[in-house]
Formats: sequence, C-alpha cells, structure tokens
Amino acid sequence: MTDNILEFKVRSGGTITIDLDRCVECETKVCVAVCQIQGGPLMLDEERGVPGLRWSLAEIERGGCVECLGCELDCELYGRRAVTIALPLERFDEYLNSLAEPLVYRYKR
Repeated sequence: MTDNILEFKVRSGGTITIDLDRCVECETKVCVAVCQIQGGPLMLDEERGVPGLRWSLAEIERGGCVECLGCELDCELYGRRAVTIALPLERFDEYLNSLAEPLVYRYKR
C-alpha cells in the first residue's frame, strides 16, 4: 500500500488494486457499499474519504475477501473506475481464442 494506491492479495492469488486518487472525487463510494453487503474487507476511511481496510492484509488473503467482483463492477458503472481486480484464470486466453465467435468486447486499461 502507498498513500495513493490500496492493493491487497486475495485467497485465489489474485490482487485487488484501488486508485485512491480517483476515489477522492467519487460521490457514491459504491465499492465500499457493495463490499459491506458481501461482508468483505472494505470500509470507508472517514478521515480521508476513501476506501480502507477493516482487517489485516493476512486476514484478507486468508479469505476475508469473497472475490465477488462487486467492487470493480459497481465502481466501473457508478463510481470513478478506480478498482482493478486481477485473478489468476488458468488458460483463459486459450479459451477465448478457441471460441467460434469472436469477442464482442475486451476491455484493456
């Protein structure tokens, strides 16, 4: 973690990264809302007005985050596009390349 990036590992070996610079101007803080509904690790750091963690990094990596992807999706749709989730999906690119129909949409940041 740095002052402007919140990053933590999850049980699958993936990483969740939140660009806190984008969160400062976010009015909805939807990532925190959806995470709390799921019982996840995000909470609002009232002092800074950005997402923070309510558990230790070790607790989160042991399964504190259920990897529902809700924080990324809601942030993308209703927030400031600050959340990025990278999960290890073995052979995913191979699968995509094997599809009979071409991909309609592939988002790259």
